[in-house]
Amino acid sequence: MVTKIHRDALKSEIATLRNMLARSGATRDRLGSMSLQQRLSSLEGKLAEVEGQVRNIANVALIFDGGPVHGSTAIDAEFAGKALQEYQDLIAKNVASEALGGLAKKGPLPAQQQQQARMNVTALVHGSFGFVLEENDPEQWQMFESPAMISVAAVTDLLAGVASSDGRWFDERILELDVRVFESLRVFVEHLHKAKSTLKIAEENREIRLDAAGVFRAHERVSQAEVKEYDEEIEGELLGLVPIQRRFDFRRRDDSEVLSGMVSVYLSADYLERIERDELVSGREWRAVVRTKIVQRPDGRRSETRTLIDLVKIGRPDPPAAA
Repeated sequence: MVTKIHRDALKSEIATLRNMLARSGATRDRLGSMSLQQRLSSLEGKLAEVEGQVRNIANVALIFDGGPVHGSTAIDAEFAGKALQEYQDLIAKNVASEALGGLAKKGPLPAQQQQQARMNVTALVHGSFGFVLEENDPEQWQMFESPAMISVAAVTDLLAGVASSDGRWFDERILELDVRVFESLRVFVEHLHKAKSTLKIAEENREIRLDAAGVFRAHERVSQAEVKEYDEEIEGELLGLVPIQRRFDFRRRDDSEVLSGMVSVYLSADYLERIERDELVSGREWRAVVRTKIVQRPDGRRSETRTLIDLVKIGRPDPPAAA
């Protein structure tokens, strides 16, 4: 398992050995030069091997510093255990949300997505104190990036965005963020903030750092923002449906309000296209389940988005028989 930390460490040691070789050559220390050259050749071979690898499985290092870390060799066990559990939960919910197009409001995650997201601690990182995590079943995913690898990158983006000095990224991202993913993000950030911990995340090819100021900004945003959603079953007229763009317009029967928004991936493309192809839209009565998401931002602004979750045609009663 290799992260950017390991690659950078190899490069740093190679640079150091090359400088030592240059100095030993100047002093004509042949024995010392031979030993250094052997070590240098070994490290250069390891670096070449690492650089040539194509890995499509999740691997990431979480390096903590600050309050819960004692020197470079110890970390508070309760903090570390909760932090790893909360990070794993964030990854699992992101995997499930991406696979299913959104999560149910409550209940356990599907077993398949939980298994795809599961990671193991495979090594420790010193200097501060960190843990290297790798996907639980790497043999399953070789040709394409695994769901866990994709979600690790997405969660890194999410943490970098929420901690950024520029709040515009989070302001836009929160509109599309699954509610349960947001709640897991809130729990993880609050845990870092309460413990006065900083965090560095190292993937295979990049690193981000949440310093004390970044953790504070992230905590301010997630603690002051509210994301709620509710499902409502309504009856009315389906005014419009665009399968390709997955958009809908629906007029409620009770108060004639027109609701517009996105169509959930729960409704298959085939089903949507059949509705449009068979001209079952205009003038027909339907029973719809619409999920409304309400986002309350720290500055007081409020946004609402709607998603069509289910759609069932209401049967019309047969005309009365002739006397």
